[in-house]
Amino acid sequence: MVKSKNRQHGLEYIVLNNNEDELWEIDYDTGIATNVSGYMKLESVRTQVTKYSGAIEDFLVRERSRTNVHHHEDMTIRAKFHERICTFDS
Repeated sequence: MVKSKNRQHGLEYIVLNNNEDELWEIDYDTGIATNVSGYMKLESVRTQVTKYSGAIEDFLVRERSRTNVHHHEDMTIRAKFHERICTFDS
């Protein structure tokens, strides 16, 4: 089930391709989607988790109508964590 395409604010969690190693946190306020599966478990997410078959870029463009989506591999965002992120226009 996919939420409304016009989501504008807050956080959303998504699992890609039914793979818990593809748990993404999307922050619509900052325009950053981060793969959090390296330090966050699906069981710890307290909100509804969306499931999507495909890539995070496709989800942001097709399901959330985001523009200017860019994938960044292995960026150091927090000390000792290398993360896969996507940025987009929020």
